[in-house]
Amino acid sequence: MKNPTRGFIQHQRNSAGFTLIELLVVMAILAVLAAVIMIAINPAKRQKQARDATRKSDIGQIANALNSYFSANSLFPAPGGPASSALTALRASGDLKIIPLDPVGNEYQYLISGTGNNSEVALYAVLEDATSGIGNWVWCWHSASVSVGEITEGGCIP
Repeated sequence: MKNPTRGFIQHQRNSAGFTLIELLVVMAILAVLAAVIMIAINPAKRQKQARDATRKSDIGQIANALNSYFSANSLFPAPGGPASSALTALRASGDLKIIPLDPVGNEYQYLISGTGNNSEVALYAVLEDATSGIGNWVWCWHSASVSVGEITEGGCIP
């Protein structure tokens, strides 16, 4: 009887490593886990929330400086529009040491009542990740009611 393996090179299976299929399956599982973690963490949303927290803090700091300026001068700084001109007046008076800047470079908005006596103002920053709903929401401070909160953009008036 002939030996069928005679004359052929016998191959031994090396079982010390992983097969290509096993490696691909592990890589696919890791990719799915990474995707699930990224969706759960949502870094873009967290960055928007962090920038909004900075805006809210800045509005509070500016509001305190405005109240101090009003106590000393019996009126708020003028004119209305971008807050930079009013903030410059607050810095010149010493009520604001450093002019806060919006995290993405937008201007904080500073509005004066139409009566012309600079006795009522509103200050707001547009939020990126509003918690109140869809649309343009702002973090608004009113001098008359000394209130601060999240409202629609058109509702922040002195």
